[in-house]
Amino acid sequence: MNAQENPGWRQLPPEVQQQISQDSEHFRKCLDYLREHSAGESEGFYGPDSMTWVIYREPVILLGGLRAILLQIAHPAVAVGVSQNSNFRGDLLGRARRTYTAMYQLVFGGLPEAMGAAKRVHSLHSRVHGSIPAGTGPRGEGRYRANDPLLQRWVLATLIDGAMVVFETFVRPLGIEEKRRFYEESRIAAAQFGLLPEQMPPTLEAFYTWYHEQLAGETLRVEDTARELAGLLFNSPFTRGQLDELLTAGLLPQRWREAYGLAWGPGQQRAWKLLKGTMRRTINLTPPTLRCVTAWHQAQMRLALARGQRPTVMARVLNRLDSYVDVPFSIRPVARKAPATDRD
Repeated sequence: MNAQENPGWRQLPPEVQQQISQDSEHFRKCLDYLREHSAGESEGFYGPDSMTWVIYREPVILLGGLRAILLQIAHPAVAVGVSQNSNFRGDLLGRARRTYTAMYQLVFGGLPEAMGAAKRVHSLHSRVHGSIPAGTGPRGEGRYRANDPLLQRWVLATLIDGAMVVFETFVRPLGIEEKRRFYEESRIAAAQFGLLPEQMPPTLEAFYTWYHEQLAGETLRVEDTARELAGLLFNSPFTRGQLDELLTAGLLPQRWREAYGLAWGPGQQRAWKLLKGTMRRTINLTPPTLRCVTAWHQAQMRLALARGQRPTVMARVLNRLDSYVDVPFSIRPVARKAPATDRD
């Protein structure tokens, strides 16, 4: 649905209608960028040689979700937007599942599927706008919209940094060239959000200079709305317990750990060290084929079929299973057009 087709479109102030229309035109340029820079029709936006696939195929990356959300809602405009427009309170699990499904479609989907996911996310965000207390907007104007480039850049930054932090914490260290490649690939992620490359810092080093300035500056602050949302996060039936708080506290920068009141005494620090070491050893003892998310296996199957090759047994099993039950961390079953040598 286009913004103008939304039933509430005519009730919006004219300046808001104009801004949403400008956002839509800007997003069309982002779609052109995505088409031009995608890895291929079957490969999708990134492809199997990308650092994005290397990092996001690890299910442990999802453990950074709470960290990312807490940093995102430390921006008052993001916190108010989530509070006013999200079914955060009534359907936390459903919201999380939809978010992760869209994420895996963007990362591991073929080009048509990934483009469709990008359009749906942008359309959804185009309906997220409203009023906030005076002086707390990104420019102090008392209004927010999800497609505001300043808010988009901050949300995306927490995901870029968070993915690298979690990967290095639980899987292995990343070399500087790997980090630079991953950040370069984040230009694709930026376009998915509605940001053109020139709206992001040009290099990894420039990104971290800006990012740490944001973390240490005055724009971000944990206010009542953020505290309420954090309380909901840590008290849902799916995230209640000391493990989630320990994981999030261990991954957060000190300032924000303290701002949210997460315990970090000697006991928590010892538990974090033990948990981190145990998880890293377990992950590295598990073969990648067994630990990678279902969406990665589905992408491998799609590529094998497109190249006339035989998919792996694991890819075929998970893909077939996903046709009958909702397998976690999947996108959708790959249409099976097996090569002539595949007789099973």
